[in-house]
Amino acid sequence: MRIGELAKQTGIAAHTIRFYESKGLLPKPKRGMNGYRTYSDESVQVLSRIQTAQRLGFSLEDIHSLVGEKANANGLDHEKLLGHLDARLEEVEQLLNRLTLQKAEIKEFKKQLEINWQQGSCMQADELTQLNKDVNPKH
Repeated sequence: MRIGELAKQTGIAAHTIRFYESKGLLPKPKRGMNGYRTYSDESVQVLSRIQTAQRLGFSLEDIHSLVGEKANANGLDHEKLLGHLDARLEEVEQLLNRLTLQKAEIKEFKKQLEINWQQGSCMQADELTQLNKDVNPKH
């Protein structure tokens, strides 16, 4: 299939497909006598893997190590994939923890601002410091 057909089937823009190809994420396609790229059905599978990996938050470098040209020739390394998934899951857990703390701090900051503004004053540096200690006792 030509690049336009592949783009339509996968929902990935042709220029993005060419980018993936240039980065070694997608094997170089055969070219017809007219110079057009001709992609196999396997290209749809590879692009699907790339999209999934991106949606899960993997970097292009990680994706290359998992589904790049070398990985395609040898198949997916299941242990390596599981290891990457475990590492990404840990990153997401840490991010969720940071966001939960940040959410609490925003709520407390907003509450304190409203109290101060009702009293006709602005928050002072010592109040900000205390607020930080109250919300982040470890710091």
